Amino acid sequence: MIKINLLPFRTARKKENIRQQVMIFLLSVVLVLTLMCGYGTMLSGDIAALESNIEMASSELVTYQQVIRLVKEYENTLRQLMQKNSAIKELELGRAGPVTTMNAMTQCIVPQMMWLTSMSEKDGFLNINGIAVDNATIAHFMERLEESPCFIDVDLQSSQQTEFADTLKVKVFRIKCKPVNPWMQASPQGAT
Repeated sequence: MIKINLLPFRTARKKENIRQQVMIFLLSVVLVLTLMCGYGTMLSGDIAALESNIEMASSELVTYQQVIRLVKEYENTLRQLMQKNSAIKELELGRAGPVTTMNAMTQCIVPQMMWLTSMSEKDGFLNINGIAVDNATIAHFMERLEESPCFIDVDLQSSQQTEFADTLKVKVFRIKCKPVNPWMQASPQGAT
């Protein structure tokens, strides 16, 4: 009988299997390293893109902060100009008010029968002091004040007879009324 030695064949086969397994292992390691390098490169690209986005956003933020600062400066300037404009309008109305009041007052005076000695304003009311020939003249003056669109709440505070130059008897009176400025009533609400 013939005996065949199969051992070297098995040894060669084992060596071939070991070589294949080592090659597969090495190829797997190389493949994993390649994938990791690719993934790392992709992540570093994403990181670089995000950092550039952050830099662009930071530069835009600086630009927008400058724009916001300019807008706030313009708003402050506009607010100051509006306050100045409001003050000017108020001064114009205040300047026209006394002139209108005096003009209306001169139209209400009874000529040659009465004289005003003083006028003062307190708490929005006008105090008028004067001298009249008689009570009828004072009443006529009060009627004219009431009929005038420039005065309301006309009230006689006092009326006393006194002698003027020791021979002439006159009435010293004091009237309280509220002046109404037609421009203030017709002015826009933002003017004051």
